[in-house]
Amino acid sequence: MHATVISSLDPFMSLLLLRSLQLGDEGGRRNESPETCSKDTVSQEDFSLSLLASNLSVVAESELRAFIAKRLSKGAVLSRMGTITAVDLSIAEQAVACYYCLVQPDQPPSPESNRPESKSVVTDYILCFLGSTEKSLELFRIELDKYAQGLQLHLDAEVGAVELHIQPYLSSWYEDAVLYIRRVLQLFQNRLAVLLRAALSHTPVEVKDSDNKIKQDVERFLSAASLQGLIQENMLASLCKVMTEEPQNVIIINCSEPTPAFQNAVSNKFCEDWIPSFLNSLESGNPFLIRQILENFKLKAIQDMNSLKRYIRQAETNNYALFKCFVFLKNCGNGDVLLQNVKVEHVEMPEAQNVVKVLEEFMYEEGVITPTN
Repeated sequence: MHATVISSLDPFMSLLLLRSLQLGDEGGRRNESPETCSKDTVSQEDFSLSLLASNLSVVAESELRAFIAKRLSKGAVLSRMGTITAVDLSIAEQAVACYYCLVQPDQPPSPESNRPESKSVVTDYILCFLGSTEKSLELFRIELDKYAQGLQLHLDAEVGAVELHIQPYLSSWYEDAVLYIRRVLQLFQNRLAVLLRAALSHTPVEVKDSDNKIKQDVERFLSAASLQGLIQENMLASLCKVMTEEPQNVIIINCSEPTPAFQNAVSNKFCEDWIPSFLNSLESGNPFLIRQILENFKLKAIQDMNSLKRYIRQAETNNYALFKCFVFLKNCGNGDVLLQNVKVEHVEMPEAQNVVKVLEEFMYEEGVITPTN
């Protein structure tokens, strides 16, 4: 098997390796897919690794390649889902964080590979990103997985075009998959609260009169700020369905001027109260600090949602608990979003639905939320 590696650390490095895997040999690996082989232990004699692109020194590249070879031989390299671990390299006095992922081009097997007597060679790729700490890369794991999957588009290109497009794509991983969060905060400043609420409430956002980079940055931020992965998938699917079925105003961001202009912008006190923390983190310019604050923001939203659900269960049989629900929704600053979420979750629970209905009426009367048409 043959593999190629690409690496970078300036200040973060990338490495791409090409792995060549021998199938149909005496070891009985005929008819096994590369993905299957990656899950099993494979002798280092069964594959080879070659470098496709890297910004590492020759010594560090060799060290990283040896590390990846050991991981491959133990079946510890997964497809579509990256692994983050510490690795000792000569480029730093202490261990650096390494994200690595198996990327398989979508190529049909050759007719000769189906012959019993043939030995086919399957090639795939090992993508590596190096960062300062494991925790920092963990914060952007979803973005890194998506970026690794995006590499496949370049690997599926014609042979002559692969090398032409791979190096620019690899060298941009830190800029695209990490620094986007800092750019969004710099661009929107206090108006970031609108995006935060849109992410929590699944409100669609449309960016106009901007280049693709700004649109992609906003999309990445909305995805990172949403509660996907933190709430039950069936509830998330129901929320998305309700939001697409109910009439609502799309938030439009016009970027034709240096300061973006908003239409149908909606915020709330909960999101606005977090803005000082975000702006203070901007002074350091550290995207990992910004992302950690965003994760804390989401965690607080989840905690408030769980508190409300607990109050609602108590309110089914206790009027005082119903009052506590109302006071909580009124004071948390995020009552409009929380009420929308629990309303969807309790749609098939009559007792809870009755509580939610009463809470909605209270909130309308107090002007905390606006009735929908």
